[in-house]
Amino acid sequence: GGFPRLATAMRELAAGASNVLRLHAGDAITGDLYFTLFGGEADADLMNQVCFDAFAVGNHEFDAGDAGLKRFLDYLSKRTWDCRTPALGANVAPEVGASPLARFSARDYLLPHVVLERGGRRIGIVGIDVAQKTMRSSNPDAGTRFLDEAAIAQAQVDLLTAQGVDIIVLLTHVGYRSDLDLARTLTGVDLIVGGDSHTLLGEDFRALGLAPEGPYPTRVRNPEGEMVCVAHAWQYTWLVGVLDASFDGSGRVTD
Repeated sequence: GGFPRLATAMRELAAGASNVLRLHAGDAITGDLYFTLFGGEADADLMNQVCFDAFAVGNHEFDAGDAGLKRFLDYLSKRTWDCRTPALGANVAPEVGASPLARFSARDYLLPHVVLERGGRRIGIVGIDVAQKTMRSSNPDAGTRFLDEAAIAQAQVDLLTAQGVDIIVLLTHVGYRSDLDLARTLTGVDLIVGGDSHTLLGEDFRALGLAPEGPYPTRVRNPEGEMVCVAHAWQYTWLVGVLDASFDGSGRVTD
């Protein structure tokens, strides 16, 4: 029920900013009465009030099987909205010809990444879903595979780097601690915007009696000593996370 406030806040924040990316780190459906009553259509309509630039699927996107996710993504892209949010899942491999997500190709519905341009710079966004948790506690189709998060993320980053994309964002649904591990071990990643663990970040929240798990953003050094910023925005549309990032000419985060 908090989505109208979130959509309003995002419009107001974007109105005074430049080079904005609107990112959604997964678990857009199930767990609320909107989904119970409308099977994803209301959730999609709410998301389209924001018109996200990228959306990474989470474990709950598979609660109603591959068919449930397909139905939701069809709602998300219906032509009554002037919005085409790409759904990302680089490490999700639906079975071609068997899964409704992959009638002709494994990438009919879920893309591994998307490249967007802002301020004359190309920005690659890679979507990663939590593998074991989705297979264990959700209901993906039997033939749908979830591949190793770190290995697939690095392969996608390497692919984008080879194409000359020097600003790379991981849009993940693997949890805060796993995101910190990815930031420390992968090369070529600049920002990680994550979900799944319902993590509140930002030391200022202690004054409100809350218990953040770390600073917003959490700054980590990768194997080459370069800074990676990790951001999470808590849960249930209670907050909008705003991350202002600056880059040098080589695509490295400077602030």
